[in-house]
Amino acid sequence: MKKRKKYILFILIIFCISTTFADNKLARINDPDGFTNIRSGQGKDFPIIARVDTTDFILCDLNTKSDWIKVVTLDWISKDQVKGFIHKSRIQLIEKLDLKKQRQIIAKVLDEEKKLALRLQTSWQQKDSVTFKRTYKENDIFDEAKYTPILDYLPQYFRITNDTTIIQLLFSTMWADKNTANETPSYTIGKCYIDKPDVILGELRKLEDKEQKEFIISDIQWGLMGH
Repeated sequence: MKKRKKYILFILIIFCISTTFADNKLARINDPDGFTNIRSGQGKDFPIIARVDTTDFILCDLNTKSDWIKVVTLDWISKDQVKGFIHKSRIQLIEKLDLKKQRQIIAKVLDEEKKLALRLQTSWQQKDSVTFKRTYKENDIFDEAKYTPILDYLPQYFRITNDTTIIQLLFSTMWADKNTANETPSYTIGKCYIDKPDVILGELRKLEDKEQKEFIISDIQWGLMGH
């Protein structure tokens, strides 16, 4: 019950944020150097406060006429949010990439999350506390920096593509990660169901493991409550 109450609070917070920053878009860095700097203000004269690599995700507030875009990302070391400005020439919106590239990015993140979850389970079963603690920390920051941002974007991709292979990969990742406290996957699959219920039901029927199927159905129901 406490977990569900926390999730309801989480949904309310996300709703408030998304309403306030309705123009926020998921993006990556497009820079031949492999990274770019985040500055404290709109211009090169402002101090550099962080660096973001081309493999990292950023959220961009496009509600501006300036060439310097306000961004939010996660510092992998401190795990703190970093807010600053990047020139628009260095920003590449995920939705502007071709669908093949979008699929590659989504699949890579889901696959990595699945591997981390399985490694966590194995270390727990083997009572390997050193590996468990290390993997837990790695998984925790991966969730915030990569998994949750891509889950937020996935319904938009699915709405356009009807990509059932991504849905099956999402199912298997959710199942591998079933002991997590992260409720974002429920919200994501619920949104996909709202957009294309027949497609999601068709993919559910393909699941042979009864326990897995019941778990996914439960997550869909909870995701619908969140919406």
